[in-house]
Amino acid sequence: MSFSTRMKDDLARVMSSKSCCRKAEFLAFFLINGNIRISKGVSLVMNTEHSAVARKMYTLAKDFGLEREVTAFRRSRLKKNQVYTLEIPAQDQLGAFLAELGMVDEQIVWHFDFTDAVRERFLQESCCRRAYLRGAFLASGSVTDPETGSYHLEIDSLDNAQASLIIDLLAAFDLKAKSVSRRDTQTVYLKGAEQLSVFLNIVGAHRALLQLESLRVTRDVRNQTNRRRNCDNANINKAVDAAMRQTADIQYIIENIGFETLPQNLRIAAELRLDNPEANLGELAELSGLGRSALNHRLRRLAEIAENIRVYGSEEWDKD
Repeated sequence: MSFSTRMKDDLARVMSSKSCCRKAEFLAFFLINGNIRISKGVSLVMNTEHSAVARKMYTLAKDFGLEREVTAFRRSRLKKNQVYTLEIPAQDQLGAFLAELGMVDEQIVWHFDFTDAVRERFLQESCCRRAYLRGAFLASGSVTDPETGSYHLEIDSLDNAQASLIIDLLAAFDLKAKSVSRRDTQTVYLKGAEQLSVFLNIVGAHRALLQLESLRVTRDVRNQTNRRRNCDNANINKAVDAAMRQTADIQYIIENIGFETLPQNLRIAAELRLDNPEANLGELAELSGLGRSALNHRLRRLAEIAENIRVYGSEEWDKD
């Protein structure tokens, strides 16, 4: 089961106690995922691929005192998945309900552009804005699986007015949504773990939110561990490379000018390095009783001597 499906199952269990919130959620779902059928009266038809979502819309319609029926069919093409159709047939109480939503006037004349009416009637309160966003996500929302490391939420199949409305609703909760055109429709999207977490909390997807936060914590710990491991490996590689260069320089000095030509302080450092070829600078300093800076200075001086021998030869290696 995908993260989007689990989230919709989670949201399908959220039932608002206030009538205005239930109507806002139902209205958002219908506006995005529904159609008007005019045949022997006016009826509403909504489709969804999620059985839990179909049950919720069926229950909401029942709460509104509307007759309704649900049918299911399986698509014959593409994914061949199950589709649930909720129909609210023509009935006396439907006209009053649509008028209450602002979709028709008292004479049952359709208002095809009623975004302002929706804002005025249902979106003045924070609880109704949350419910509307919940209905919008149930209608056409999707989320990438956070386990992939991507945090991206979309609500698609919107017209311009719907997209603008949803962006404004999200902005009321300090979420910075954007929209993009896709096949003559608008898609509103959010990016980032923080924005996704806030959205889940807003719409009441608390189980999905807990799962997301658990994944984030696990990923953060894993990333920190990997960073430490990579840093440790890099430091080890640098120490090994430095030790190999120092050992090679000392052996080159011995082969070309002899060990006894070195000053005593450099011979001590050279012997220490040859006796402990795998030790890092800190370990060598501890063995010698010298400070790291002093020991590092002597090893660098040995490297300079080796380089001078390569440049000037064994007879004039100490020109500088």
